[in-house]
Parts: sequence; C-alpha cells; structure tokens
Amino acid sequence: MAPKKSSEENKSKRESVRTTVELKEELIAKHESGTRVSDLAATFEMPKSTVCTILKNKEAIKAADVAKDVTTLTSKRSKFIEEVEK
Repeated sequence: MAPKKSSEENKSKRESVRTTVELKEELIAKHESGTRVSDLAATFEMPKSTVCTILKNKEAIKAADVAKDVTTLTSKRSKFIEEVEK
C-alpha cells in the first residue's frame, strides 16, 4: 500500500488573491498612460489574463463609487449600505 500524502502536499500551488477596486483603478490608469499589459502583469504580480479581464471591465470599475478596501462589485448591495460604509 502506498504511503499517505501529508497535508502540505494536498494544498493548492497558488493561493487566490482578491484585488481591491483601488488597485484595479491604479492598473487601469497605468494602462491608459501607455504601459503594456505584460509589463502590468509583471508589476502587479498577477496573470496576464487577469489584467486583461480587469481592462475589459474598466468602464464598470471606473463608474463604481465604493467604500475603501471593497474587492468585488455586486448589484445586490444597496446604495444605503455603501453610504454607511463610507
């Protein structure tokens, strides 16, 4: 019978990282100033596909007026809750 794997070997290789809306806005601003996508991916240490997805949704991110450290944009939150958090 094969030996059991330790719990460390069962962990995923990469931890998920939630980027804040502020970080996304900074990334969009740098892209609009002329920085290439591959350079942005290296600077922010995220996959190139993630950077492209953020840039694809830049209109929604720019239009959002959210509280500090908010990571996701959802339509389920009411405007009242946003105002209270601010």
